[in-house]
Parts: sequence; structure tokens; C-alpha cells
Amino acid sequence: MEDEQEGRRESSLRLTHPSLEFWVNVDVQEKDGVWKAVAHLAGEEDVGVGASPRAAVRRSLASLGERLAREMAEGFD
Repeated sequence: MEDEQEGRRESSLRLTHPSLEFWVNVDVQEKDGVWKAVAHLAGEEDVGVGASPRAAVRRSLASLGERLAREMAEGFD
């Protein structure tokens, strides 16, 4: 899902990984060139900010560990 209004871009996605038995819902927003991702994990919201959507998603998934965060964010641009 993607929505654009007033110079702001938003998407929602569901990420999975073969080594996980669950998926992660992530909301991604861009405003004024800054990307923010909010990963919904175990009832908590983990926030990541970056210069690209991939960097923001990767940072929001950091609690899963560097390798999983990198691999799960890899396909997202």
C-alpha cells in the first residue's frame, strides 16, 4: 500500500524470512527526504530512521540481529 500527499510518501509491508516462524509488519514514511520505518515486533514498535527506505527498514529490524535485518531489508528500496 502506498499513499502520497503533501510531499509525504507512505507504505506498509509485511516482511518474512525463512529462519523466522512469523512475519513483521513495517510502516515506512518519507518526509522531506528523511525515511522512517516502524517495525511491529512482539507488541512493540521499533523505529528506524535513514536516508533511504532500505536503511530505515534495516534499522527498525535491528532487534532481530544484524544478519536478519540486512537480509530482510535487502529487497526494499
